[in-house]
Formats: sequence, structure tokens, C-alpha cells
Amino acid sequence: MTTDTLTFQAAFARLLTDPREIALFYGVPAGFAEKHALDAGQMAALQALDEKRLRWAADGLGLKRFLRMESYYPATLALLRRHGALAAVERSFILAYRPIKSERWSRSLRDALWFAELVERLVDEGALEIAYLADVLRCEHAEFLLWSDAAFGESANEFKTRNASRPFLTREEVLDAAVRVGPHVALRAFSCDVLPLVQALARSAEPPAPRPAPTLIAFGRVPGDERVQKARVGRRMETFLARADGRRTTREILAEILDPRLGHAEREAMEQGCCQVLLQLRGLHFVTSEAGARRPDLPEASRRSAA
Repeated sequence: MTTDTLTFQAAFARLLTDPREIALFYGVPAGFAEKHALDAGQMAALQALDEKRLRWAADGLGLKRFLRMESYYPATLALLRRHGALAAVERSFILAYRPIKSERWSRSLRDALWFAELVERLVDEGALEIAYLADVLRCEHAEFLLWSDAAFGESANEFKTRNASRPFLTREEVLDAAVRVGPHVALRAFSCDVLPLVQALARSAEPPAPRPAPTLIAFGRVPGDERVQKARVGRRMETFLARADGRRTTREILAEILDPRLGHAEREAMEQGCCQVLLQLRGLHFVTSEAGARRPDLPEASRRSAA
């Protein structure tokens, strides 16, 4: 009996991991045999298995695979559980995504990507009407993407090394520096301040009732660690960071984004606020700066007058 072939083993694996294959196997055995190119002996070997045990094993594998998401999205699963939606999402996940190999990701990390994709789709379709679920998912997904990729760890380490060469900068040095945001940093928008909600859900505490308020959060990989740190930023800083490519100084970027009609005092206050935030982000190694940088195509007099 040729049960040690890859063809037979692949068919058996599909029985254990795909509920649709079990339905086909017991509903239309000939169709299952044809689909998987099984001969009579191989089908007889599968049909000799106890149906209840086979279904129990398949359900257990599917549940174990799904519950791995607890490691990556603890707050999201806690919120789904609180609203009695976890079992339905589990069924949808197992039906929608087979545990096939991935060239880039391990099975568990690839499943985590699929889980986020599924929940986001169910929210968009209106199948999961749970307040702030999309915010909680996006927050945890942003963290997942940053800690799961080694390249982001390398980037965070590089920025830490660069910043260590000049640990202290004055306001003037910050204004004259060419600022660059690290690839290990991601900016996400939320409908509320989602961090206290995520923290409470992740530790199984009673979650606070968030107050709807648009919130921007910068996520960044911690140097030398798989953890991700966060910092709330404002809309103006979002605009600034989008231009911080290491080719323009802080003064030049501010000249682009600030209203030219601002008075001197207002401009000074905004420059001061921007420098304070940049120093905080630099302390987290979200950004780095080349002190005293000058753009070669902009003369000194023009650079100063633009500010």
C-alpha cells in the first residue's frame, strides 16, 4: 500500500487542515480521490480512519494554529472574545487560509499576517461591528510588522550608533541639522488614543472607554531588542516627518510647511516646539540628524532667509 508517498501525505495533510476537504472526503469520496490522485488502496487507508477521531484531530490543529495569534494580537483577540466573536473569526480564518509554506515567513508569522487581513476585511464588510476593533488591530499590526523583520532591528541599531556620536544638540544645531526618519519607524492614524485600550486588553484588565479623538502614533523598533516603542505626534509633525529624508535641514522643512504669514513670535514658538519633539524622537532613535548639514544647491543667505 503506497501510503508513504508525497501524494498520499499531502492529501492526508489537507484532511487535517482544511474543513472543506473533510466535507469532500466524506461527502464525495470519488471526487476527493480524483482531486488528489489517490488510488483505491490509498483511499481505503484513509477511509479506515475513525471519522470522529479524524475530525477531532483536525479541529484541534486548526484551533492550535489560530490561538497562536494570541502571541501577536493579544488585545485584538481579547476584544473579540469580550464580544463573543472569537469563535466565528476562528472558523472564518481556518476556512479562508490553508497552512501552506511561505518563502519569506514562517507559518506562524504568515498566519499572523493573514489574521490581520481577515479581521480588517470583516470590519470593512460590516461583519464585525465592534467599537475600536480596527484601531486595536492596526496598533498591534504596526508593532508586529516592525518586530518581525530583522531589517528594522538593524536600522534601529544604526540610528542609535549615529545618534551616540552627538548625544546632545542645541536648538540651533537641531534647526541646522538634516533630519532623517528611520525605516524602522511607522506612523499610524487612529480614531482615538488607542494605547491605553490596547494595554488594558492585553493584560486582561477592564478596558477604558476611549474618547473619540484623532490620534497619530509613531511606532519604532527598539535598538537591540524586538520590542516596539511608541510616541504620540501631532499633525504638523506628521507633515514634517514625511519630508525628513536627510537631504533638508529642519529650517528648510519648516519653511515649506509653516504659513509664511506667521508673525515672528508664532514662528519662534513653532520652531521651539518642533525642536523639542525632534529631540524626543532622536532620544528614541526614531530619527537621526547630521549636525551642521548644508544643502549644496542652497546658498547660505538663501537658506537663512527661507527660515
